[in-house]
Amino acid sequence: MVQHAILPPLTRGQWFPMTWEEFLAWSPDEGQSEWVDGEGIAYVSNSERHVAILVFLTELLGRYVRILDLGRLFVDGMLLRLPERPSGRMPDLFVIAKSDLDRVQHQWVDGPALLAVEIVSEDSVGRDTNEKRTEYERAGVREYLTIDARPGHSGVTYLRLDGEGRYRAVVADDLGRLHSTALSGFWLDPDWFRLDSLPEVDDLLLQITPEAYEAWLLAKIRSHRATGDAP
Repeated sequence: MVQHAILPPLTRGQWFPMTWEEFLAWSPDEGQSEWVDGEGIAYVSNSERHVAILVFLTELLGRYVRILDLGRLFVDGMLLRLPERPSGRMPDLFVIAKSDLDRVQHQWVDGPALLAVEIVSEDSVGRDTNEKRTEYERAGVREYLTIDARPGHSGVTYLRLDGEGRYRAVVADDLGRLHSTALSGFWLDPDWFRLDSLPEVDDLLLQITPEAYEAWLLAKIRSHRATGDAP
């Protein structure tokens, strides 16, 4: 007779020993949870600022990736399974290249992302800036962006793998913008995250990729008109 493991109650912020398969069955449907070195954890709820930045980047990166057909954006709920430690990390956002979509499973993605984004909260400073930085670097995550959402903080750190597989800080251009090479043509301005209200995504896309965004909007309008839907 097969014996089924009794999984621990869902207690946020506490590590429990479990296999990868047990973790997948135990982890909550909402919020973040991760599996590292044979233990699983579910994290505490995020702040309003954290959620605002997450929604903003989901819309901005999601549209950019979709418009330019670069791959697929995953948001808060999908795991990156990294074999080096081993670990199953859940970045706030990450992008998988179009050529790597065969690595996408039901609850996780095997192997590294093009870009991983972590929004730093009070309880995640060490985890995001040290542990995950090391794991993402070793696993070959090409770019790693952290944005500090703690009260009184607004730091942005953008890292890129160099030719030796080590993270180096992306240097801002003359306008203070940080340019991605993993997502061709994409850039961001750290000043966005110092504002009380985050910028409008439409306005930013018209700056970052005006021709592609205008063509995408025009195609949507024509499609709505052809089907009789409201624009």
